[in-house]
Amino acid sequence: MVSTSEKPQPWAVPAVTVSIGGGPAQTCRVTRETDGTLRLGLTSFAMVGVDATLLWTQNGRGFSIEGTVVPQPVNSIPGVYLRVDETAGGIERRRSERVAVHVPVVVVLPSGHLFPGRTMNLSVGGAHVVVDLDEVGDDALITLAEELTRGGRVNVEFLLPDGPVDIGCQVGGGGDEPGDVRLLFVDVTPQNRHRIGAFLATT
Repeated sequence: MVSTSEKPQPWAVPAVTVSIGGGPAQTCRVTRETDGTLRLGLTSFAMVGVDATLLWTQNGRGFSIEGTVVPQPVNSIPGVYLRVDETAGGIERRRSERVAVHVPVVVVLPSGHLFPGRTMNLSVGGAHVVVDLDEVGDDALITLAEELTRGGRVNVEFLLPDGPVDIGCQVGGGGDEPGDVRLLFVDVTPQNRHRIGAFLATT
């Protein structure tokens, strides 16, 4: 989670990006229920006990949390319900905390173009990545701006100390410059998720 005193409140933004069980990313609205659960405005089925990752932008900052799908309460509004740990009115789940760390990456666009860069922060559910624009020509910059857009899919290779990790990502938002993006992990194996978590535990 981004280091900031601001409380992450996914129910306070128009929409979030969510991946359930590492599946395809979807966009929906979040509502906070009186019992502390989060209701996702989704009509799709989600198996109880499966993890879900949420990614959103709040006042220009990127946030991510992880929750667990719980049974829909009796006589409640249809949707997918999540349980997350809460502290001081905000949301916190340590294994999805974003850590400020610079890790070399290679962003692979749908067209196959490769762009080196680095992370600004990283969690087991997503990352803030900045592409190195120093050696990028005008044509490549146009390609980057056209393909690295909100909602788009890219593959990213994270060069961890114990070897590279390839992850399919969805672009959740961007900064002021081309190649400055926040990514949600939507295609990551449990093994690679564990490797990222183990790396973050040592930083």
